[in-house]
Amino acid sequence: MFKVHTEAPAARFFEDFPVGLQMPTVTKGPMTAGHQVRWAGACDNYASDFHHDAGAAKAAGLPGLLLSGPFMACCMLTEVQRWLGCHARTESFWDRNSGTTMPGDMAHIQATVQRAWVEGGLGKVEIDCRIVNQDDKLTTPGGLIAVLPLRDGGPP
Repeated sequence: MFKVHTEAPAARFFEDFPVGLQMPTVTKGPMTAGHQVRWAGACDNYASDFHHDAGAAKAAGLPGLLLSGPFMACCMLTEVQRWLGCHARTESFWDRNSGTTMPGDMAHIQATVQRAWVEGGLGKVEIDCRIVNQDDKLTTPGGLIAVLPLRDGGPP
C-alpha cells in the first residue's frame, strides 16, 4: 500500500546533503493494477491499453499488465522531493524505463547525493535516484538537480 503523507516535508538546507548521503529506502507495494488505473485517471493517460487491460497486454506479447514508466518516475520523484524537504526546488529531472513493473512487484526507491556545490549564492545538489524491484533489479534509473537554501540564510 501507499502511505498517504499528511505532514509537510521537513525544512532542510544545502548543508544537510553532503556527497555520499543516502536517502533511507522507501518501499512501495506490492504494486497493483489499481495504482496504475488511479494514476492514469488523474493525468488522463489511457493511451496504452496494456497499462490497464491484462488481455490487451498479453495480446501485445507482454507477460501481463505493466505499470507505466511515467507513473513509476512520479513515485520516485515524489519521494526524493519529500526527502530534500519543503524548501528544495527541482531544477531538472530525468529517468529511464529500463525494466518492467507488474502487479505484485515491490518498488524500492533509493537516492544518493552525487555532487554538491554553491553557484551564484545557491546550494545545488545532484542526486542519483533509482527504483529496484523485489529481485534487486534496476527498473527505473534517474537523477535530478535540486536547489536548496543555504543554512546561513542565503537565497533559497
